[in-house]
Amino acid sequence: MVGVSVASDPPVLDARVSAAAARAVDVVVRWGSDCVLRAVELSPPRPFFVGEEEGCDVVLPAEIAGGSRVPVLLARWDGDVRAVVPKGARVVFDGEGKAMTPARAIARGLAESSRAYRDAAEIPLGSGRTIAVRMGPITIEITGSVGAPRVSRQPVLERRTGLSHLASVLLHLLVFAALASRFQPIEDDDFDGVTDDQKFFIQQMLRRSDEREMEGLYADEIAGLEYRARRRQRKNRAEMDLEAAWMRSLQEAGERWSAEEFARARTGEPEDARETGLIGLLYDRPPRPAPTTASIVPYPEHPEPKGRGATQSRPGAMSLSGRLPPEVVRRIIRQNFGRFRLCYENGLRNNPNLQGRVSVRFVIGADGAVSNVGNGGSDMPDGGVVSCIVRSFERLSFPRPEGGIVTVVYPIMFSPGG
Repeated sequence: MVGVSVASDPPVLDARVSAAAARAVDVVVRWGSDCVLRAVELSPPRPFFVGEEEGCDVVLPAEIAGGSRVPVLLARWDGDVRAVVPKGARVVFDGEGKAMTPARAIARGLAESSRAYRDAAEIPLGSGRTIAVRMGPITIEITGSVGAPRVSRQPVLERRTGLSHLASVLLHLLVFAALASRFQPIEDDDFDGVTDDQKFFIQQMLRRSDEREMEGLYADEIAGLEYRARRRQRKNRAEMDLEAAWMRSLQEAGERWSAEEFARARTGEPEDARETGLIGLLYDRPPRPAPTTASIVPYPEHPEPKGRGATQSRPGAMSLSGRLPPEVVRRIIRQNFGRFRLCYENGLRNNPNLQGRVSVRFVIGADGAVSNVGNGGSDMPDGGVVSCIVRSFERLSFPRPEGGIVTVVYPIMFSPGG
């Protein structure tokens, strides 16, 4: 008889074999490979969090931790202790192999999907097992133990302190030696050589040295955030300056075109006087605009049309119902022809042959304000030009009509110049 051995499929990995439940957990948080930010023994095990919120065991920026409060260790009520690999972090098992993402660790059967945290992985932590969770420059080493005294792990932690802690110890020794050399020893068998004031001074210096060392860890991150904030401010300021220049050019163009329309209206005054006889009562001549030397800044995304002369715009037959002289309405609209021509010339930039009629229907209220402005049957093929002209009518103001409101339908013909 031939013996046949059958292997299980998939194979049972050593990482899936549950060891004795860890009764204590050592957590070491390092910046880079040398600087130890915190080392703590959790006996009995308890949850361990990193982030920016109050109550986190280690304060880390949200850009590094991946959130304001991120768990790296969970301890359940039944004694189950699990290391947590959050989204965006990488994990190394027992200091061997390459770092892998939570999804890859789950796919290889080395971890389980977390039920409490989305896109995170949970790894059972047994006695003697080490899980290293990497978050950018931060490495969090989680080691399960059986609650051995802290003294037994002191040599391991001392080996990991690196050059930064060695330099700190040397600096402290130099400070202590300098202070000791400045004071005369007191002849007393029970005196240890250092007064209480000197001890307090040394403690303050050591505390300030530790604070400066911790501040240096976040200096680069803070400098990067300040640089990005200044760059956003410069961009917003440039956009605001461009918008202000464009609005000034629109205002100057409107004043210039209003002056032209006013001059055209002056040429028609004799004929209007013969028709109505009320030119002196219904029309107050505005003051002559002051000459300006400011240049008009064209909008950079819409160049002026080439090969064309001045555009042509003429009013059509106006329809009016209400107690307000038609000539009053006609004159006020003529004074604002500059706004309408600006809308039309913007449309010419897209279609040099654009022409047609724009008919606007609006209501003049009892206070002279314009309301219910809408399209009154325009045949202009460019809807944007029609909408722009309709919106321009909303800013007009008329004298108060007698006895109610006035409904007006005002057509304007537009055509490109020769």
